[in-house]
Amino acid sequence: MDKATQDYIASEMAKVTELVQNHKSDKASLDTDALAEVVKGLVDTQVAAELAKSAADKPVRKGEIIGPAGFESVSKGVAVSGKYAGKSIEDLEFVYWMLEKGRAVYPQSVKPASKDLLDTLSKAGVLNINTKALTATGSGTGDEFVPTGMSSALWTDMFLAAKVVPTIGITPMPTDPFDMPFGWGALTWRKGTQNTATTVTDPATGKSTFTATEQVAEINWAYDLDEDSIIAVLPTLRAEIARDAAEQMDRFALNADSTNAGTGNINLNDADPADDSYYLSLGQDGIRHLYLVDNTGQSTDANTTLTDAIVRAAIGRLGKYAIDVSRLAMVTDAKTYVNGMLGLTNVVTIDKFGPQATVLTGQLASYSGIPVIPSGALLQAGDDGFQVASGASNDEGQIAIFHRDMWRVGFRRQLLIELDRNIQKRQFVLVVSFRQAMAARGTRSTAVHTAAVHGIVRA
Repeated sequence: MDKATQDYIASEMAKVTELVQNHKSDKASLDTDALAEVVKGLVDTQVAAELAKSAADKPVRKGEIIGPAGFESVSKGVAVSGKYAGKSIEDLEFVYWMLEKGRAVYPQSVKPASKDLLDTLSKAGVLNINTKALTATGSGTGDEFVPTGMSSALWTDMFLAAKVVPTIGITPMPTDPFDMPFGWGALTWRKGTQNTATTVTDPATGKSTFTATEQVAEINWAYDLDEDSIIAVLPTLRAEIARDAAEQMDRFALNADSTNAGTGNINLNDADPADDSYYLSLGQDGIRHLYLVDNTGQSTDANTTLTDAIVRAAIGRLGKYAIDVSRLAMVTDAKTYVNGMLGLTNVVTIDKFGPQATVLTGQLASYSGIPVIPSGALLQAGDDGFQVASGASNDEGQIAIFHRDMWRVGFRRQLLIELDRNIQKRQFVLVVSFRQAMAARGTRSTAVHTAAVHGIVRA
């Protein structure tokens, strides 16, 4: 993030904090909904700055590795000359791919690829100029081709834009389901004696099983498009996919719940969720489920406005896991952040951190050294922490606190971008998907590495 953006966020956050602090005894006169939107805007500004920096730093040479660890692919580089000099080859492949699929069924409306585009892809070695065929390998080459480099670049942006998932360890899943060792147990140390073998340690091991749940979104494009218009909107499309997919990764991490019944799902406690609801996990449930259902002693219904004593009690429920505050994270909804967190004595906002502080994506404050992240993925709920169908009843806040090393997020595969045609509507159907799993260390019913406060009432 550049210094100008840092200074802007710090300045605006200082204004919000001062306003809240000055109305401690008169919170009813504060428009907390409007201030919550300001906070969301500051988080979005921070994310946008990270994505812009990433775009500026992206590999430009052919053969460089792109994509997050475990999901790398080889970049095809950028065009070095001609009309599209500086444009990503993967992006230009995507444009050619869309044009050809559209022309196959609607040639009178979709213009063919220009000579500039054909020459650029030919020079990059990804298009046979004589047959106009993509040189990718794999089944159904060409017609089913998805630019994996473009997907890898977007995949990286998704992790940059996410606020909760990047705080947790990420694991590529070689199989589905996948058993992940979460620790090797405590070693037994003994006094050594020269020329004498020590007693062998057989540490207990623990594991958790990842089972991935697919997350899918669809974007429709009209056939009546041309090369220049696709290239013009690609940056916007990429940014939109990155932001929305990042938020979706966070939503699943926090809200996953496999309960598909008339009652009991933490995201819809008074109705049967639709079978395609994103949160219906095929494997382990998310962070909220642990403290609301699995081990209910880890969360308390505040039933009042937030105080330092309530937050400290929640941190205390973490036991030994509360010692290393640098490995903790505190996530809250934006309204609770404004209406509750900013009025607490132990909260230090980003304008007080100093320029050398390490700031997590989305972090606007810290509580006794614990990063505080307002997230749109954590919504207000009823006084029991469960959400219900009536939006008006979801009016109480919550704060989730967890040890970052005690959770893992698994991905079966990276972002997949697929394209098909809807002939009746004369539209391209662009489908974006990834497969995500959650896993907590230890037995969930007795785990104390995660705690919360729910039922936080507005003043």
